[in-house]
Amino acid sequence: MHINWTTGVTLPVYRDAEMNAALQRRIRAATDDDLLSSLLHFAEGHVALTAYQDFDRLLTVLRREEGHAAGLVGDDDSPLCFEYRQANYRLHRDLRAEVAETERLRGEIGSVWHALREATAADLKHRYRPEADPTESGLDAIGPLKRALDPMWERLIAITSQHCEEMHGLALKDAEFQAFAATADSIGLEQFDCMAPLEFEHAIASLAQRDGYAVAQRNGGARDLGADVIATTPDGRKIVFQCKHRRPGGRPLGSPVIQTLNGTARPVHEADIVIAVTNSSFTSPAHELAAKQDIHLLFGPRLRMWATWGVPLLTVLGIENAALQVAA
Repeated sequence: MHINWTTGVTLPVYRDAEMNAALQRRIRAATDDDLLSSLLHFAEGHVALTAYQDFDRLLTVLRREEGHAAGLVGDDDSPLCFEYRQANYRLHRDLRAEVAETERLRGEIGSVWHALREATAADLKHRYRPEADPTESGLDAIGPLKRALDPMWERLIAITSQHCEEMHGLALKDAEFQAFAATADSIGLEQFDCMAPLEFEHAIASLAQRDGYAVAQRNGGARDLGADVIATTPDGRKIVFQCKHRRPGGRPLGSPVIQTLNGTARPVHEADIVIAVTNSSFTSPAHELAAKQDIHLLFGPRLRMWATWGVPLLTVLGIENAALQVAA
């Protein structure tokens, strides 16, 4: 056995004399093959452990980002609440997928490292003979995994950067909505609650006019036949509104309101678009009947989008391109 005794490494001295004697016997019995195979085995284990630690660092960052994403919520008072939530959901979904993939690859590396650790108790010399299979250590499997690490870091940066860009774009749009809400053209839901029924009808007519519609009737009456406000879009579509104002906390509107409107809006008034609008809400049967009869219900968040934030009515209803689609 050849040992360079000028090395800075010294033998450990234990309190127990028997332990010192056992260690010295083992060193005296060691051959060059023993020492070199031990060094090679340690080097293999170090390579595997370093790769594991590299993936562990990535996993730590990913889990931190995933936890942050899971806590992100949309502002319920923002007209872009749904868009905020969707962007946050995509971020959380993508990070969750990256966490799962990183955990999987780290686990594969960990399996190699544990196999090497278990081999430490065995005679290592046979693994480093000329005829030995070098792939036995399992390190060959780690190479491709290590090469996947940099792209995974790049994906993390891309995912978070894309989310930041989305949030920035939404914030700019949100600022425009907030600026509009501060103008006289904006009507808040709480303002509707303070109105009388006739004022509510006039407010709906004013909003239609704000959208550029020609308003032919601004309020209903005893013989309005279900049409309180009638307006025509620039492309010639006729809109009939039935306005139902309720005091705050009032009961939701039921299906009879929809039945009455359905019986007159198209047969009598020749409406292309039929809308029931209220500062209250509608019952489930009213929703079901309106869906069957192609009647739009405008209340709550959708009414706020139109009245408060200035989103065009047909955009809110999702039918801004209906006329073009029919013509096509």
